[in-house]
Amino acid sequence: MQYWATIAEDKLLRWATGEAEGFSTGFATLDKCFRLVDGEMLTIAARPSQGKTVLGMQLVENVAKALREDGKPGCVAVFSAEMTGWSLVHRMASALSGVNIHKLRTGNGKPEEFQLMQDALRRIHNLPIWIDDGSAPTTTTMFNRLATLNQDVPVRMMMFDFMELGGDRAAKEDVRIGQIATALKDIGKALKIPVIALSQLNREVESRANKMPSLSDLRYSGVIEQVSDTVAMIMRPEYYIDRKMEVADVPQEDRTGVAYINIVKNRQGPVAMAKLAFVKEKSMFGELGRA
Repeated sequence: MQYWATIAEDKLLRWATGEAEGFSTGFATLDKCFRLVDGEMLTIAARPSQGKTVLGMQLVENVAKALREDGKPGCVAVFSAEMTGWSLVHRMASALSGVNIHKLRTGNGKPEEFQLMQDALRRIHNLPIWIDDGSAPTTTTMFNRLATLNQDVPVRMMMFDFMELGGDRAAKEDVRIGQIATALKDIGKALKIPVIALSQLNREVESRANKMPSLSDLRYSGVIEQVSDTVAMIMRPEYYIDRKMEVADVPQEDRTGVAYINIVKNRQGPVAMAKLAFVKEKSMFGELGRA
């Protein structure tokens, strides 16, 4: 009890000086609702193509930049069961450079766009980000690799993309996903780092008139909902409108270039609806910047 009382008192003293707890998300809009705090788990959930991997990687990039700019030792670790490390880096470089990666991949890029991408890749190379894209990594494998990495450079945050593809495929899906969610939270507590976990939502979201996801849309939502400290769900009206699907209750100014970040659980802060800009040509989120 004395140990935890000392920790609590130390936090209180830092709060009294105006020091915010944890890492900034890099988005002032999101920082008003939550930050990335040691031992806490943020779950980002969405239907496919809504931008959960993009947002997750932007949070990774923002924390890595903060570590470098503050001169603090450490790295951000990324595990992906869905995408190759190369694909993740390309997405980051596209957002940094403002170049549409699809144009380059189809041979339609301009020389100046290749140069911008090359410059962005060099900047990413200098960021303290460690990516492991081994196939279907288990949480035991993740913990062991993080522990080994920690011996050389302290791990300051981790992200896993995404929960439904991890773990032992022989286990029943509800058991497997529950075990992954619990183990990810345990990793955060054991290593004293923030954990970001990405999750895919059920299809029932798309049969809804307003397409707005809720906690019940998490696959086997009970365990994920229970262990997560914060759950943020993404919905981009533009995605559905482009596909000639009606989206109810969306004002005209939000129908293009806007992402709704529905914070449906927040153990240490408010539940709220936040809005970010989304530039689909660059696959990146940003501040909305409206007056």
